[in-house]
Amino acid sequence: MIRFEHVNKTYPDGTVAVADFSLEVPSHQVAVLLGSSGCGKTTLMRMVNRMVEPTSGDVWIDDDRVSDLDPVKLRRRIGYVMQSGGLLPHRSTIDNVATVPLLGGSTRRAAHARARELLELVGLPESVARRYPSQLSGGQRQRVGVARALAADPNILLMDEPFGAVDPVVRNELQAWLLQIQDELAKTILFVTHDVDEAFLLGQEVLVLRTGAEVAQQGTPAEILLEPADDFVHHFIGGSRRHLHTEVRDGRRLVVDADGRVAGVATDPTGPA
Repeated sequence: MIRFEHVNKTYPDGTVAVADFSLEVPSHQVAVLLGSSGCGKTTLMRMVNRMVEPTSGDVWIDDDRVSDLDPVKLRRRIGYVMQSGGLLPHRSTIDNVATVPLLGGSTRRAAHARARELLELVGLPESVARRYPSQLSGGQRQRVGVARALAADPNILLMDEPFGAVDPVVRNELQAWLLQIQDELAKTILFVTHDVDEAFLLGQEVLVLRTGAEVAQQGTPAEILLEPADDFVHHFIGGSRRHLHTEVRDGRRLVVDADGRVAGVATDPTGPA
């Protein structure tokens, strides 16, 4: 469980990144912080592993106040995946994944065995193990980043725009793959994104944030889609384009948005072919 209790973050120049934010992320759930760049969502995430210290308020992991924990030991027990993958360029794939177990005292043999298990888990072939990050595709680098985050078998994963740097096809593949991994491992995941579709696909709970990490709306994807809290949320999630209906065009039944743009092909067997 991750809990934010009235956390605030004000930088020395007076910029308020987070203002009085509270949230509880239940164990084994995926919570998504959704908002535009600069709204404070990444600042919130980095408070969990003490990469950012709140000006006031507390962050808890289960019964531990984060500020009472050693930052280095804390970060080793939390998986962290960023947009670029954050891989060490001078180390091979297998050595990147083995980094945390080695720091934790594992032998090189045990750390490499664990790394191979994780590379298989994230769907990468054995041949990738000896390659360097520059020799991998963007999608492969992101999978390696997740494998490294899982290396110490953490209960918590922090994922900061992890699929934002890959093309749409690879992004869809990685999202589907993450859902499969979560079904198997049931981690507690705090996920940051500005992509509405990604948030609604992955999040069991979604928080739509305004500037200063003000919560505009919190709920399940269905709740937010069906009843946006206000005009800000409605426009942010693209409410008008999500009001879909079907039309028959050229003998085919199509799914069309409120502006008349085709969104897909209806498969209702009762409609015209």
